[in-house]
Amino acid sequence: MCYPTEQRQTTANVVVSETSQAVAAASPAGEDVITRLQRLDSSLAWMIDQFLVHAIDVKRGKLIDKLVAKHVLSSDERKRIKKLKKADDKLNSLLIMLKAKSAAEFDSFLATLSETGQQSVADVVRRALHTAGQDPLQELGTPTQLL
Repeated sequence: MCYPTEQRQTTANVVVSETSQAVAAASPAGEDVITRLQRLDSSLAWMIDQFLVHAIDVKRGKLIDKLVAKHVLSSDERKRIKKLKKADDKLNSLLIMLKAKSAAEFDSFLATLSETGQQSVADVVRRALHTAGQDPLQELGTPTQLL
């Protein structure tokens, strides 16, 4: 379903607002704003992880090969991913590898998603990170948080 830009922005703002309100409501009375924001960041990181796990198609447009061509992944990393049998395992491995990459490499990953017909996935992640005003690598957390 496609909504006009104004409605999509309003919906995104409502989600962010509701998430902020939920964090504030769940916070103990003595908790400071910084602690609340850190909890929101963890929540956002988890939501981005879950979104990527469910939205990316590693087979589409030869995503892995294009990431190697752009030097986001090394040849060795491609081999490790390609030898996995299940698409879910390949995706989890890719996402764990991306957490060790620079912000520029993560941006290149998002651009590659767009090039492989997964523009909407890249757009959602960019919008979430922009709304949070955080660095992508900080938001995604540690590899163990992915699973």
